[in-house]
Amino acid sequence: TLSGQTPSAFWYSVRHANPFTIGLNCALGADAMLPHLQELSGVADTFICAYPNAGLPNEFGQYDESPSDMARQVAEFAREGLINVIG
Repeated sequence: TLSGQTPSAFWYSVRHANPFTIGLNCALGADAMLPHLQELSGVADTFICAYPNAGLPNEFGQYDESPSDMARQVAEFAREGLINVIG
């Protein structure tokens, strides 16, 4: 998700550019993004976007999480007011 930076450090390293939005992409799944989005939304003064995956692929290259699993997870992002855009 952040390649060795904390969400706050990530924000402070790019905020000088006045981004319209800032976001996270996660290969581990939406549940793994939650604490990072909570931290980022606490410091960023712009829109927040998130692009979660449906977890890690299994041994057959398929994703085990269902659309309803993903909907439940990203709904929490919205309920907590952490995101403005979800992809």
